[in-house]
Amino acid sequence: MTYEYEKLSPGERQYDDYDLTETTCVPARYVKAVCSTDSGNPFIEALPSPRDFEEVCAAYTKPLTDFDYERIKAMSPIEQQISVTSLRSLRYMLPFHPTLEVEFHTALLNSYRNRHFRYFNDEQQIVQNDEKQGTHLSLQGKVAAAANAGCTLLGYSGCGKSSALEILLSNYPQVIEHRNEKYHRFTQIVYLVVVCPANSNFSALYNSIGAEIDKALGNITPIYEEMIQKKRTLAEKATIVCKLIDIFGIGCLIFDEIQLIDFQSQKENTFESLLTIVNQTKVALFAVGTEDAYQKMFPNLRTSRRTGPYINANLYCQDRPYFSAIVKNLMRYQWFDQYIPYSQEIADAFYDVTSGIVDQLIAVYMYVQIDYLRELNKPMITPNYIRSVSQKYFPEMKNLLDRLGDPEVEAQRQALMRIAKQELEQDLQMQQQKEAAAFYTKKATGNDLIDRANLRGNVIKNVQNALATLDKVYNMSKIEKAVDHVMQSKANAPASELELSQKAFKRLESMASDKRYVPKTAVKNEANIIDMRNILNRALPDEQKEE
Repeated sequence: MTYEYEKLSPGERQYDDYDLTETTCVPARYVKAVCSTDSGNPFIEALPSPRDFEEVCAAYTKPLTDFDYERIKAMSPIEQQISVTSLRSLRYMLPFHPTLEVEFHTALLNSYRNRHFRYFNDEQQIVQNDEKQGTHLSLQGKVAAAANAGCTLLGYSGCGKSSALEILLSNYPQVIEHRNEKYHRFTQIVYLVVVCPANSNFSALYNSIGAEIDKALGNITPIYEEMIQKKRTLAEKATIVCKLIDIFGIGCLIFDEIQLIDFQSQKENTFESLLTIVNQTKVALFAVGTEDAYQKMFPNLRTSRRTGPYINANLYCQDRPYFSAIVKNLMRYQWFDQYIPYSQEIADAFYDVTSGIVDQLIAVYMYVQIDYLRELNKPMITPNYIRSVSQKYFPEMKNLLDRLGDPEVEAQRQALMRIAKQELEQDLQMQQQKEAAAFYTKKATGNDLIDRANLRGNVIKNVQNALATLDKVYNMSKIEKAVDHVMQSKANAPASELELSQKAFKRLESMASDKRYVPKTAVKNEANIIDMRNILNRALPDEQKEE
């Protein structure tokens, strides 16, 4: 396959003009391979380069860019508590991130190095974007090539695996469309992410692969999921999966939460069966999960060696200086009345109640802020206060953290975190509703709220009457939307009913997507131009009409 190379500036990648978190499929752009042995391999030369260390630091660090302490002080108490939950979007560069970048890219390179073209004289039919299309190519594993390797990313729940995976993949297009005069076209799926459902068996796992292929290709109708579902045995399903990996040149299969797979003693329900697919197709396998998945996946050393490098995602949790640096950075974001300076004693308290797990740290820090905001007599932010807040919102968490690594403990800890999150969301919602009810009650004691509702109804009626005069028809929801837009504008607060009606009509006319005209001979082009002010004025009650 012949193609031209892109000319890139230093630090630039060929798909930088795409938002790869939003755009699934991109046209292939080729960059000269770093290794001469990869030159001319379109599936490698269409891949973007991995991030270097500085780029990893920037990409995996997500601060709260809109944090404004002065603006927070002006908020109501409930608004402050809601804004605290923005801490959940914080991300920090963790020590395993650079390794993850390199190992994933290496896995893709090995996958496409160990495969070769197969050309079909007869066009092979595929379905993409729910349309039947054709291709003359597939990728097949080289029989003589070494067993392909991928990577295994394991660590405590909440240590940052899934969020790291999301940021990692934001550097890669999921689907690359190759086009060539001789071979016509070829769709390359760079990766698939399969999130393993709880207690899922291998039949469900194979079906999920088909569903993710459909999603990547933009198929709303589940073509490939149903293709796999129709097969009765696991061996038949695996055969179809292998065929689809070849047809779409899938580079890497990523199984997230792999500890939830029900690995059994039967040959077709073991990790070995997945490795059989890997050996046949040379697709890379990337397993992500908690530490208890290790024994399920690798009952013997031979199996573990065939899956490539093992990345310990929670190794950073033992690095106290690194943890202290995160706490110091985290304390840039404060909702306290007075700024609380960082101290090692505070960092040590947070470590005691989180064992260094970053997701746990952010959760406890968030609850410290919320608990502080709810207290009428503001407490002192001390190490003991931090420990008491953790015990209040995460009871028994300290005992669970002391037994990390036990699968049952991990499940209990996840459940405790989930319950605390749900309770916070329900509590905040309840407080919001109380504030809304109090606001309504206060307004309803006067006539402001009723008068405003009546005014809105009159403006809607005026606009409808004007439309009837002009023989125009609009959807009612669009009319209400135009009226609400005008009435909610502070600039229109002093406007009269007539002025509001005029502005709402003008706004409605600009919303052309839902406009429908009813043709009648009475409405002529320029011969029957009607002054909207007169129309709307006639629609008003006599006592409100303008002279």
